[in-house]
Amino acid sequence: MARFQALTNAVLDAELDLLRERFGLGPNQKADLLREMAAITGWVARQAEQGRIIEARRGEAVEQLLHPTLDRLQATAKHPMGARLVLSEAETERLANLLDQGFDPPPALRMALANLAQTPRQPPSLRWPASD
Repeated sequence: MARFQALTNAVLDAELDLLRERFGLGPNQKADLLREMAAITGWVARQAEQGRIIEARRGEAVEQLLHPTLDRLQATAKHPMGARLVLSEAETERLANLLDQGFDPPPALRMALANLAQTPRQPPSLRWPASD
């Protein structure tokens, strides 16, 4: 059985204890608490990825669930990796011109790219140009 251990502070411990009690779990049921929280969080994340807005309602009062993590999930859903790229005619001509010029990287870049293909590769040394 895999073990999970996390470093927490007093505030987080208190919040987890409150959640555990609200879920009706005993002090020795931390794994059950984590499983329940993972299930809830997973559902919320899937809804956000699908572009759904999560709201809490009570009568006429409505409150939207807002969190930076949900914003990132929704942004990823709006602009997925590998989405179709549509270029204007001018952009297509510019890209064609750039591709026709060929690629002639400087020696330092060639060395860094060759280093990536080696098994015991070393990261290239970084040098920053002097600022004016």
